[in-house]
Amino acid sequence: MTLAELCEGLAAWLDGSGPRSDLVLSSRVRLARNVANTPFPNRANGVQLGRAFHGVAAASADVPSLASATTWNLEDLATADRPLLVERHLVSPNLLEGTGERGVIVADGERQAVMINEEDHVRIQCVASGFQLAEVLSEAVALDRGLEERIEFAASRRHGYLTACPTNAGTGLRASVWIHLPGLALVGETKRIHRSVAEMGMAVRGWFGEGTSALGDFYQLSNQQTLGRTEERAVEELGAVAERVLGYELEAREKLASSDRRAKLEDRIFRSEGILRCARLLTVSQVMACTSDLRLGRALGLVQVSDRGLNRLALFSQPAHLAKRMGCPQDGESSRWERARWVRAEMDSIGFRPRVDEEPGQGSTERGR
Repeated sequence: MTLAELCEGLAAWLDGSGPRSDLVLSSRVRLARNVANTPFPNRANGVQLGRAFHGVAAASADVPSLASATTWNLEDLATADRPLLVERHLVSPNLLEGTGERGVIVADGERQAVMINEEDHVRIQCVASGFQLAEVLSEAVALDRGLEERIEFAASRRHGYLTACPTNAGTGLRASVWIHLPGLALVGETKRIHRSVAEMGMAVRGWFGEGTSALGDFYQLSNQQTLGRTEERAVEELGAVAERVLGYELEAREKLASSDRRAKLEDRIFRSEGILRCARLLTVSQVMACTSDLRLGRALGLVQVSDRGLNRLALFSQPAHLAKRMGCPQDGESSRWERARWVRAEMDSIGFRPRVDEEPGQGSTERGR
């Protein structure tokens, strides 16, 4: 697969087919590993990084689920093309900033990936649409075992798997759910939720993970502790916290739908539709904010639109995708013009239909339940 082919398709985990995909965009499990007897990437020289990269790539070819995978070495990619892999959540922003041979192995419609030579030599990732933490954990463990049959990973009896950052030692597991919280944002409760989640031993991150901000009211909720817990327990605890947060979100939506703010909420949603249909200049954050409103409108029964269609808008309007597909710069007025032009055309093809009420604020909330 080429990068041009990659950016024309939608990843399998963005198809909106998973359970509770109206609230949970995706579930992900990541396992951090390092090659034994090899300096961690931040201490390795160019030769050692190259040896680790090619060793992991060769081993992956013998793992059945990765046999037909595509491998990208960032050293072989144009600088302008590298952000495509970040926008598809296949690599981290930190990997782009690194040096030496590094990259990613991608398989199964982007459901499985192995990032090489970021903070650790190996980052195994499995991701699926909707709320499916147990399922992606099972896939990640199977992939981990397949690689460990061919690679000796650094580990100790006392500390478990050894990682560059001590907070990842032990299981090396980071599980996360990518959740949509527009209701909590509109009632001003996101900061309180952040504090509550931290008190429960979890972390809240932005659109591109650690150190990034939220876009379109999407947040990544993930575990923090990897030492002294089994993978199964860590995933169960994250799932329980996620269920609580989703409960708060549904309560917030109920308040918005039944309060005297209902008319203002409907006005906001349909103004967002108008922006997407008519604007001539659009930034990524504007597209994400407007599609967030349409997601909420769908949940409240105000509009009909598929999760897949909204996910297309969110992904393909990202700077590197837009530049690759439309041949425009990644930033500046020309990119905002091309983004708006593409979004206007896309609105006619994603099955969007508004439900028109005879009187303002009279829409039924039953459709969104």
